Amino acid sequence: MADINLYLKNFKKDGSNIWFEKIYTLFLPRIYRYFYLRLFDHQQAEDLTSEVFIKVYKNLRKTSLNEKTFSIWIYRIASNLLIDHFRKNERYSKDEPLEEMDNKLASSDMFIKNSPLLKKELSFENIKLIEAIEKLTKLQKDVVILKFVEDFDYVTISKILGRKQLSVRGIAFRALTKLKDEFKDNNM
Repeated sequence: MADINLYLKNFKKDGSNIWFEKIYTLFLPRIYRYFYLRLFDHQQAEDLTSEVFIKVYKNLRKTSLNEKTFSIWIYRIASNLLIDHFRKNERYSKDEPLEEMDNKLASSDMFIKNSPLLKKELSFENIKLIEAIEKLTKLQKDVVILKFVEDFDYVTISKILGRKQLSVRGIAFRALTKLKDEFKDNNM
């Protein structure tokens, strides 16, 4: 990852916003994608992404982070904000028909472009993938996105979600089994 250690060190050292802007530019697309793939709503994804970076900016000087721990920390903030969002909005994106979601995603194919491993393993089409993933639990969705889209290892995912590594592996296994069964049952 592009000199995140340098950015963190210099931001703490001189407090210049130029270093925070570099961190922001580096992580913005990843954090936005994390929210968008869970919510399928650009406005909500943008709002939550902004909240993450406000929290990061306010607390960055108080932390001692390196490249690995920073990634865990920022995704942990994002994960907690997503949990809060779901608690406040129990009905979230299920109210929107899948056809409308497909229209939103048709131009970007965001999930497939950012997940060659899922495409290779299960040969998904985008809408089929979304339909199958919508049947997973919230936790399974988080693990699938963090593992196969964000390309984090199980140790990192366990730290982001505050779960034991063995538990995260089990969640990933059950999610992939459920997805494979879904595709097998529906001949997708």
